[in-house]
Order: sequence, then C-alpha cells, then structure tokens
Amino acid sequence: MNKINCGIIGFGVGERHAKFYNKSKFTVLKKVYEKNKSYVKQLKKRYPSINFVKNENEIINDNSIKLVSIASYDNYHCNQIIKCLKKNKDIFVEKPLCLNINELKRIIKVYKKSNSRISCNLNLRGSPQFKKIKSIHDKKKLGKTYYIEADYNYGRLHKITDGWRNKIPFYSVTYGGAVHMIDQIIWLLKDFPCEVKAEANKIVTKKSKFRFNDFSLAMLRFKSGIIGKVSSNFSCNMPHHHSLKIFGTKGTLDFGIRGLHFYNSRNKNKRPKILKFNFSEKQKNNVLKNFTMSIYRKKNYDSINFKEILNCMLVCFAIEKSFKSNKNIKINYKNYSIK
Repeated sequence: MNKINCGIIGFGVGERHAKFYNKSKFTVLKKVYEKNKSYVKQLKKRYPSINFVKNENEIINDNSIKLVSIASYDNYHCNQIIKCLKKNKDIFVEKPLCLNINELKRIIKVYKKSNSRISCNLNLRGSPQFKKIKSIHDKKKLGKTYYIEADYNYGRLHKITDGWRNKIPFYSVTYGGAVHMIDQIIWLLKDFPCEVKAEANKIVTKKSKFRFNDFSLAMLRFKSGIIGKVSSNFSCNMPHHHSLKIFGTKGTLDFGIRGLHFYNSRNKNKRPKILKFNFSEKQKNNVLKNFTMSIYRKKNYDSINFKEILNCMLVCFAIEKSFKSNKNIKINYKNYSIK
C-alpha cells in the first residue's frame, strides 16, 4: 500500500507530529506551514529536508496530501478544518476542535457533505496509566462508580502570561486543559453529563497580561446519578500533572503526582496497593498513531471518533457558559445545543 502523504499547519506542537510522520513507515511528510517567518528560518536549518510553504492553502489545495495535522492557534482551527473538509482531507486537530457552538455547527454541516475523517489529540487516551485505570474500571473492580473527579494541573504559568495564549482574541483553560480530563471521564463512563454547574477565577494572573480566567471548576451530573468534578488549574504552584480519582462501592482509584493507588478497605492501617505502569514520551503519539493506522488500514484502530469529540466540546462549552451566566447548563447532544 502507498504511504499517506501528510501536511502540517502550525509548527509549535506540530513539531511532534512532524517527528512522528517522518519516523512512521506509513506516512510521508510533504509540506509544513508555519506563520512565524523568523521561526521558519530557524526551522529550515534544523529540518533541511522539510518543505516549508508560504501559506496553508499550499497544503490544503495539494491533492496529493491526504492527511492534515492542524496545530495552529485555537482561533484558526474552525476555518482551517472547514477548508480541509471541503477538499476531503482527513484531519488530526490539536484541541480544542473549535471555540463555540456556532463554529461547531459550521464544522458539522460541512463534515456531513465530506468523505473526511476527523480525530483530535486528546492524547491521555494513549497513556499507559490511563489505559490501566480504564481496564480496572471496566473489569468492575471498583464496583459501581458513584463519583469521579479529575484535575488538569498545568504548572506552566509562563505559557499563559508570556506566550501566544494571552495574545489571541479568546483563550479558555477549560478548552485547553480540562478538555483532556472531560474526555477521560466520558471515556471511562461511556456516558455524557446531562447538566453542568461551573465557577472560575483569575486571582493568580490578575496583574499579568493574560486576560482570561486561569482556573475553572465544574460539577457534572449524569442521568445515572453519577456526579463528576473537573478542574483546569493553569495557575497551580506545582509541576504539571493530571489527577484522577474514581470512587466505587468496592474500591477507589487515586492517580496523581505520587502515582496510582488502589484502595479496597476503609481501614486506615491497611495500605493501598501501588499500581505500576511504564511510560515513555513516544506514547504521547499513540492517538495520532491509531488515527493514522485507521486511515492506512481503512478500519478503526481505537482512534477517537468525531462524535466523541463533538460531545466533549459541548461539555466544555456548557462549562464556559455556566460560569459566565452563573446558571446550571443543560446539554442536548441530539441537536448540539446548551441552555
């Protein structure tokens, strides 16, 4: 079979995509577009074999390119996705998919007329610790789940106070961080919250150039009665890490900065079982690898499907709307609306 010709728009996180495409035996990286011209001069020295083009349309209008990675700033995603869909490109987009309901509906409308596949880099699904957590949960070792909490602790304050995130028209820490943990909850429970209530603040970055909330917290309610809590803590004074706790009738899983622990007793003298897992940086590409294999083999390789991405974004939009309106927000997944 012929290799998949690929293009990349944006070469920040997009550099990881490039390294994957160049090493994979199933792909060929044909073209890259990076809007920062001075940065491109540096990149050409580091990557002399890569063809850096002058605009994104050189990638989108190239009929030989089948797969496009969109790793640009958040506010460009919607229009770039739509342009790719109109050319029937397969798309791998960095989160978030888009920034609001109107953009989401625009994407859906064009997607339905295309032959494209879309996946999103919700890369925690490819991490061994979260795969292990899902395996334990799916085997019912925790009994019946009644509460789940997930925290995205960014620990990289300079990236929002000094980087591109404070320069674009709108940035959401929920869309940029908590989206990963929302996806984990949805993936684990195989269900979607019907209602959310959220709060947010920007105490830590109050005197900085960053104009948006740096912390958000949301309660998620499911029809099954399960309650979830998810936070996006970009302002935390600790290293970057993810935290996930699942409380069940027979046991509790606690994953955080100190590792993965399994509790199956209320006895304070009984120590939890410490669960091991192997991790390497390569595993951050597992979601992209699975999507690429789905295209190459023309069948599903555990890639994140488009409907899951849409539903995850609806939860994010509901959270954003809730703390702005100070109201509980209900989510309608059938007509892609929140109110």
